Amino acid sequence: MSALDRLKEKVEGWKSRIAELEAEAEALRNANKDLTTQLQACQEGSSQELETLRGETAALASQLEAKEETIAALRAELETKDAEIEAIIAKVEALLE
Repeated sequence: MSALDRLKEKVEGWKSRIAELEAEAEALRNANKDLTTQLQACQEGSSQELETLRGETAALASQLEAKEETIAALRAELETKDAEIEAIIAKVEALLE
């Protein structure tokens, strides 16, 4: 397996991981929305339950932020690797000419 093939495999792995993280981030967004809705509904309810929901909402928001930061870092790394692959392809094509 050539270095180019290995790089392509890594890129595909990163793309797959980004898709997974985006799905997780979307699930966290939806959970955050649900908890926010529950939080609003509980305003007349128990103050303890209200505090629990606030903590869960904050935790989900923190998780979402971390996932989004990971996605951004992976995207940046993917762009770098894509540029490296393009440079390798150009070198190979130049050698074949």
